[in-house]
Amino acid sequence: MSKKNQGWRFWGIGPFGAIITILIWFVVYYIESILQVPKMMIHPTFRIVLMAIFMSDALYLLIGGNYYLGKSGRGKEIAKQGPFQFIRHPIYSVWIFSFTGLLAMIFYSWALIISAIPISFVWSWLVQREETDMLNKFGDEYILYIEQTGQFLPSWHAMKENMKDNK
Repeated sequence: MSKKNQGWRFWGIGPFGAIITILIWFVVYYIESILQVPKMMIHPTFRIVLMAIFMSDALYLLIGGNYYLGKSGRGKEIAKQGPFQFIRHPIYSVWIFSFTGLLAMIFYSWALIISAIPISFVWSWLVQREETDMLNKFGDEYILYIEQTGQFLPSWHAMKENMKDNK
């Protein structure tokens, strides 16, 4: 495998997706300021609670995602523990939802919250190469994993099944 492909396998589309996400945030915030969209009116306590939730989610997904991805050997087997039980791309999910939510709370911005929609479409498009690589490498095992997990949000079906199994 070439060094270029090794870098691709290690980092995936993360850096490129992060750059696009940041650009979308800037464009959305700029448009919001030009259109003079009213700022979010939110009680300070509720805002702090939401920020704590977004930060906790980001920390769990980033730390847990990197920990369990490292344990799987990054591409040697499918990571299915920790956040990977429910989400195939928890680290990318942080960019889409946790960081977007934090920015929305910091800037009192409705538009930034809504920007999670186009951002999720962009990441979904970007992640197709990784998903294709995983399908080629793991075949039916990865197809089953896709059926049991959500791409960026937890699969409600998988969560329900997990609760049944833990009873």
